[in-house]
Amino acid sequence: MGCGELISVSLEFYQQKAKSIELLVDRVIDSTRRISLDLRPGILDCGIVAAVQWQAKEFSDRTGIICRVSCDNDEISLDADLAIAIFRVFQETLTNISKHANASRIQVKLVELEGLVLLEVIDNGCGITEIDMKKQDSFGIRGMRERCLQLKGNFHISGESEKGTRVTILIPTGDSECHSEQSYDLNNKFKEFSQSESVRKRKQISLL
Repeated sequence: MGCGELISVSLEFYQQKAKSIELLVDRVIDSTRRISLDLRPGILDCGIVAAVQWQAKEFSDRTGIICRVSCDNDEISLDADLAIAIFRVFQETLTNISKHANASRIQVKLVELEGLVLLEVIDNGCGITEIDMKKQDSFGIRGMRERCLQLKGNFHISGESEKGTRVTILIPTGDSECHSEQSYDLNNKFKEFSQSESVRKRKQISLL
């Protein structure tokens, strides 16, 4: 084996090693993120509304992406598990936007609707595609959906090319007995809300 062949083999070996290290680092980062997602953020002691507003401002300051939060109430009373789930879905959504959306503006809506809490996040980015949505592990979609399902809620994500992405979660509030009574009607309420808001949201995306 000549010197040229030895150099070629060595180069290929180190390239494979570099890829293996890169994969290992990615796994460590994913594991760290999963562990952090299971911890309760201290900001939630101030309530879910204040926590979402704080996270939006911190995100905007860090990324330069304008993030507006709209909430009808100064506070929404939620149990700990529900507050954590909403906050973590919001964080994961912002992470996806910063990584993939190429957006300049985000509109956030957090409201309480007759025993339900709704979080909606709309960006004016490139818009998530059907192919992207099938890559559930890559975009954290599976984890967000599972958090909502564990609380008998509804998770929906949709996108329009070059117009943006919309993430909506709708989860029952109250105790577990109320959950069982409300769950059968949740999909209908979600559809009603989506239909009533669809025209206004399309206009809102175009203005972002």
